[in-house]
Order: sequence, then structure tokens, then C-alpha cells
Amino acid sequence: MKNILKLIISIVLLLYSENMQSQTTLQVVTKVMENTFPYKNGTEVNIEGEKAEIKVETWNRTEVKVLVELISKHADKKTAQADLDQMVYSTEQAGMNLYFRNYVSTLKGAKKPSSDLKAIYTITLPADCPVYLKNNYGLTQVSNLSRSLKVNSQFSRITMENVSGLVGIDTRFGDIEGSNVDGNVTINSRRSDITLHDIKGTWNINSQYGVMKFFTNPSPDLLTMNISAEKSDVYFFDPKPNYYGYTLTAHYGNITVPNDLKFNYLQNTSELKKAIFSSKIGKSNISIKISFGDIVIRNP
Repeated sequence: MKNILKLIISIVLLLYSENMQSQTTLQVVTKVMENTFPYKNGTEVNIEGEKAEIKVETWNRTEVKVLVELISKHADKKTAQADLDQMVYSTEQAGMNLYFRNYVSTLKGAKKPSSDLKAIYTITLPADCPVYLKNNYGLTQVSNLSRSLKVNSQFSRITMENVSGLVGIDTRFGDIEGSNVDGNVTINSRRSDITLHDIKGTWNINSQYGVMKFFTNPSPDLLTMNISAEKSDVYFFDPKPNYYGYTLTAHYGNITVPNDLKFNYLQNTSELKKAIFSSKIGKSNISIKISFGDIVIRNP
């Protein structure tokens, strides 16, 4: 028994030693670029990232500033440098549009990079500047925009804070988190979870294979929410759920609501449940249609 214990301890120490050695010998090569462009009303910023962390923030200057860090990590410094050279970054100005893009070059005969490659964008612009953003295998953070935001992403987490105006998001395998978002919002998501706090405006959400959680407070500014979901669950948390009117439909799913909300069940079978509630307090309307999932409405 003692010999077996010693063997286990030896293996653990060996693995730990190898792990620590690989961490201490990791080589990092970085390339930093910075550009500033004048901003005029009508300017649109377009960002296309690959393996990128993209942060969009605002300031009071009439300028668009982009700071990009290209990073390559490998145990061998020469390999890290060679792989970094395959990460291409470009800027272009066409009329009123600004384009920022990075990608991994796939020239014929070039070896696939073995390094851990990443691009980090920090883009600062006026709050009313429209932004179109595409990102794959990364992270997207947007704050304080007030006019227009469009996001198309895969395998990238999206976070929004204090964003208003026209918002459109298409995502696959990328969770969405947001707080204080107000406007005309459209979300199409697949295999993505959605968590939103303190939202207002008009919302249209189409979701497949995800969990949606909404943490709201009664507000006359939350005008409409239409949710269509498949193989997803929807949770709606509000301290005054009777402030809203509801139209809930669940195909092969369940509907759970507070006991004091007297819903009228138009249909209530194992195959189809349909319930409505008319608020005598607020004018906001919540419509949820779901297949193979559950709808839960309750106090936080």
C-alpha cells in the first residue's frame, strides 16, 4: 500500500513539474499598432476579428481610435515569431466607413500556426457612431453606444452595457450578457445562453438550444418582448410580475407562474399549454412561444 501511495505521489509531482516547466518556458511575442481617424456624422466602424478580444468603448472626442495587440505564445520563440507573422491586421477607410480586420493567413504551402494566437482590440469612438462587428473564437465587449450596433459572431461571448438604439445580434455557440440595454433589439441565437438585466425597449428574440434569463424591473419603457424558442428554457424574474401582460405558449413544455397571477389557460394539456394574463397596472406585453422547453415567471 505504501509503495502504491509513493508511486501516485511521484506521478503527481512529475506532472506538476512538467506543467510548471511548460509555463515558465512559454515565450510571448507581441506586436502593437495604433491608429486614430477623424469622425464625422455618418461614419460607420466595421470590425472583423478572428481569435480576437474586442472592446468597444466611447469618449467625447470626434475621433475613432483603435489600439490592436497581436499576441503569439509558444515554447519556442522563433516559432512564436513566425506564427505571429501569419496574423494579418489591416485598416481601410472607404468613404465614410472605417474597416479594421485581423485574420490568420492561409497562403498556399504555409504551415498551420502551432502557437496560441490572439488579437486584442480596444476601440474608442463617439457614442453615436454605428458599429458593425464580426468575431469568431473570441470575446466581444461593448459599452455606452447610443445609435446602432450589429454583431455577428461564432464561439464568442458577447457582453453589452448601457447600449441603446438599434441593436441586432446573430450568434452561434456564444453566450450573451447585457445590462441597461434599451432600444429596438433583435437577437437570433443558437446554442447560446442569454442573460439580461434591466432592459427596456422593444425586443424580438429567436433562440434554439439555450437558456434565457431576464432580470427586469417594472418600467413603462419596456414596451414589447416577443420570444420564439425551441429546445430552450425561459426564466423571467421581476419584483412585480403583475405589471406585465403575458401571452404564453408551450408545446411539450411547462408553464410556471406565481400563484397570485390569475392566468387564463386557453389550453392545458401535456402537448400544448397556452395561458394569458392582462395587467391592470402596466401596458408592457410579454409574448413567449416555446417548443420542448419550460417557461418560468417569478419574483427574484
